[in-house]
Amino acid sequence: MRCAICGSERLSPVGELVLGSERPVDRLRLRFRRPGFLKRRPAFQADLARACRDRGALFPFLRELDRRELDATAAGLLEIEDAGPDPDGANAN
Repeated sequence: MRCAICGSERLSPVGELVLGSERPVDRLRLRFRRPGFLKRRPAFQADLARACRDRGALFPFLRELDRRELDATAAGLLEIEDAGPDPDGANAN
């Protein structure tokens, strides 16, 4: 695995990602726009991370259970309304 910022292979081991407290509500989440009026807003908890030892960039990622849930629902997820341009150009107007 390489750092997406500088290409270094000097990444830390996987660590637990916390946001200043141990309360579950304070975890980092990847959230999407609500797919329907009465449906819940899809969110996936990012509990793990690696850090680039050369640049300090942080790479959060999902636990396996959340990754599988994201994969199973990905086709029905909606982007947030104020999303910037897609780096791959897939959502160009």
